[in-house]
Amino acid sequence: DAKVLIDTTGTTAGDILFKSEVLTGGQSFTLDAGESGDITADKSITGGGAFTVTDGAVQQYTGAIEVASLDIQDATTSVTLDGAVKADTSVDINSLTGKLTQNASVTAGTSLDYDAAGTIDINAGITATQGPIDIDAVGLTTITEPGNIDSGGAVTFGADKSGELKTAANIKTSDDDVTFTNKVTLSGGDAKVLIDTTGTTAGDILFKSEVLTG
Repeated sequence: DAKVLIDTTGTTAGDILFKSEVLTGGQSFTLDAGESGDITADKSITGGGAFTVTDGAVQQYTGAIEVASLDIQDATTSVTLDGAVKADTSVDINSLTGKLTQNASVTAGTSLDYDAAGTIDINAGITATQGPIDIDAVGLTTITEPGNIDSGGAVTFGADKSGELKTAANIKTSDDDVTFTNKVTLSGGDAKVLIDTTGTTAGDILFKSEVLTG
């Protein structure tokens, strides 16, 4: 249960760069590069344990991430996930002054929460086995056709921020609600968008603003 902290903050902040794989051995693992230090992981981070990022400017995760939980508390500029992410419990990513880009699948054993002061781009599937899923941005959230969402709980877009949603992906819940707080635009040309809240019972589908079908 040892906790490992890598902290490059100070008068200025240094970068944190992993050029090869990281094996956590089930240990809690925390990174803090401050507001101006970048975090780059060229290869995978695997082995379990809680993986926490307190702060960092440009955060680039190229390899797979397999941990007990993922908690990116702040990204000054951006977070980019280019490798598949699998967490036994929750995935929480807060790009409080930047943007978030997901280019590979993300699987959370419990809940998933995305928050961004900029934009959110989702280009691969999201699964939250228990749910809920909350996705919230000040800027535009764009979900391409491969970015299907499957949740064991409710799915909510824009609960606390004003950003609109543009989506070409399907959404499936296990009889839980799907809520769209802000404007929704369907995209993808001939793509068909399915929102399915059926299960043992059925969840509600709520559009609180306009829907543009493309």
